[in-house]
Amino acid sequence: MSKKRRIAILIEVETPLRRHLDVLAGIQQVATTADWDTTLIPVTDFDLSDNRNQAFDGFVGRIGRSLAIKAKEHNIPAVNVWLNTDAENLPGVFPDWRQAGKIATQHLLSLGFRKLAYVGFTEQRGVQLQIAGYNASASDIAFQHTVDLFDHSYALSAAAWQSFSDQLDALVATWEPRTGVCVSNDSLGRFIIERCERHGLRVPREIAIVSMENEPLVCEYTNPQLSSVDVGYQQVGVRAASLLEQLISGCKSPESPTWMPPRGIVKRRSSDAYGVADPEIAKCLHFIATHAHGHITVDDVATHVCLSRRTLERRFKQEVLCTVGEEITRARLEMAKTQLFEPGLSIKMIARRSGFRDSSQLCAVFQRELGLSPGQFRKTHVISSTA
Repeated sequence: MSKKRRIAILIEVETPLRRHLDVLAGIQQVATTADWDTTLIPVTDFDLSDNRNQAFDGFVGRIGRSLAIKAKEHNIPAVNVWLNTDAENLPGVFPDWRQAGKIATQHLLSLGFRKLAYVGFTEQRGVQLQIAGYNASASDIAFQHTVDLFDHSYALSAAAWQSFSDQLDALVATWEPRTGVCVSNDSLGRFIIERCERHGLRVPREIAIVSMENEPLVCEYTNPQLSSVDVGYQQVGVRAASLLEQLISGCKSPESPTWMPPRGIVKRRSSDAYGVADPEIAKCLHFIATHAHGHITVDDVATHVCLSRRTLERRFKQEVLCTVGEEITRARLEMAKTQLFEPGLSIKMIARRSGFRDSSQLCAVFQRELGLSPGQFRKTHVISSTA
């Protein structure tokens, strides 16, 4: 019988945050399948020199510089899931924050918002990637898009908090109604909702907000509840642990980080609005969002708002900057992507349930819009119970 591999998992578990507990759940999923002997170490600066009696075969989790150096000296494989670490030259698996920024921005654009703002924290690698995704999506469509960053040290002292609070108040006071706001994380999103209320800006009717990370303890206890991008922390844990298993087995370390695509946006009340001035076009967007699965056509949308097709197309393109048909397809694509996370549904069934003519049309749209097939999307994004 082969000896069990001893693996140290470095995850702080003192606070019930998804970015820690879901990563841990993903790692444990692989650990169970691989029959690892695991030790949970809730610190990032763990030092092998202080634990000579513990001989580990590998490390996975939030790894700091000290451990990274020691692991390399002892030739022990290690995989990092901490993007802002001070460790260098370790293979890493992280959420694709650039794609998360694109998803948040595209959600607001799909609601008709053309004045956009991004708010985040300085000196965070994930924030810079989010901004890249935000700018890539907003630059060709939004007529106004801004970026504002704050120091993340607001919790260090009363003075730091007051400075942060004053700066955030000053920023929110400049926003105009029908602005869509992308926020780097949920805690900052909660602060922004509070400031909007203080300045008489109604969320979501006047200011729509989408954040990133999807921490339920934050998103579900704001008023209104906060829409957020689920970046897929559990799949980060699964991929990181799987990579560690490969490295221990002798596989070559990858030359670049692995970026795991987000699962998608979890829509809540903070973005339940339409950022268009034309009430009939807002009515069209709502009709498309709620009926795209039912094989509706452009003529059905025109009939719903009692407009001629030509008038509808002209006014819709002016407000939303895409055609009615393109918006119907976009809505169907989002429905299909969500359903692909349900492993029991066939591609044929998903095509029918999301409003596509058949699976061939669904595949063609996926290939055109995403550059991959529905099956490839499912394989990349979905964590099977046996992973």
